[in-house]
Amino acid sequence: MAHREAVSAAVLRDLAAEIFEVSPDEITEGAAFYEDLGIDSVQKVEFVVRVERQFGVRLTDEEAAGLQDFGDALAVLRNRGISVGP
Repeated sequence: MAHREAVSAAVLRDLAAEIFEVSPDEITEGAAFYEDLGIDSVQKVEFVVRVERQFGVRLTDEEAAGLQDFGDALAVLRNRGISVGP
């Protein structure tokens, strides 16, 4: 199953950079989606949907709403049993 495999944080970072239309270098664990990266709510929804599809998980509404920065996204995946490496 895809959601139990190890994934690279770089893959998630590249996905976020593509959706948020920023450089992957700007996607740090503490970079706030709205304040630092300037995303809008449509981009956040697209990010959640793409994460769900790519990693084979279904985020709860609370998990999705709680994603405020890249570190939150990593934490949610790790809480779901996905090993996220560098």
